[in-house]
Amino acid sequence: MIQLKDYIKIYPNILKSEICKKIITQPGLSFDSAPVLDASSSTEQYNTERKCYIKTLDKQFNQFLYDAIGTILLSYQAEFKYFYTGLSCEDTGYEHLLYKGEEQGEYKTHTDHFDLYPRVLSCSFILNENYDGGDFSFFEGEYIVKKEAGSAVIFPSNFCFPHAVTPVSNGDRHAIITWIH
Repeated sequence: MIQLKDYIKIYPNILKSEICKKIITQPGLSFDSAPVLDASSSTEQYNTERKCYIKTLDKQFNQFLYDAIGTILLSYQAEFKYFYTGLSCEDTGYEHLLYKGEEQGEYKTHTDHFDLYPRVLSCSFILNENYDGGDFSFFEGEYIVKKEAGSAVIFPSNFCFPHAVTPVSNGDRHAIITWIH
């Protein structure tokens, strides 16, 4: 019998370590002037707090991520025969997230559903693993994704998949996020 966590897939080594390092250290990238974002979902009862910095990813990395998303979608579709993205499938673009350990960066439990532009799948690329805390957690901590630089986590964006990033306690956590709609 399929369980909800079976729809959460981890794709290891989807990004090469050199690409991850280049994204983290890209010239001119400064999170210092970016505000810490407070995020709230589209429903009142799920107001949550996100303590992280966000920058739009430099366009030089778009093709690497676009290719990775294509590979992931083919694998996901092959595994789940009823999953279908439709003819107008596309991602939302790529955002680089920084969770600073010195600020206990985190994103409390939330879902990724968004009424205005419905999201089908959520995808997070893990760029580094040299930090403490910052666990990608599902179902109030019942399922924790192992940190592995270069891997991607993909899962349905709907209400059945509440997830969080626990507070980072040491070092900085870098990730790239996008959604398939």
